[in-house]
Amino acid sequence: MSIKVMNWVWQSSPEKGSALLLLLAIADACDDFGENAWPSIKTLAAKTRLTERAIQYLIRELAERYAVTID
Repeated sequence: MSIKVMNWVWQSSPEKGSALLLLLAIADACDDFGENAWPSIKTLAAKTRLTERAIQYLIRELAERYAVTID
């Protein structure tokens, strides 16, 4: 868990609502450099209380806005 990255998301991200919640869940899984986050769709859905399909849609949207990168 990276409190440092979660704080950055709270302070700097322009996202709102479910997208912001998803970014916080991803930040919770990454290292202090904002890298190496590999949570499953199922894990993200459970943390955010969203459906797996909603997570997939939001990840695609965040990637288009360069808020996350997908490998």
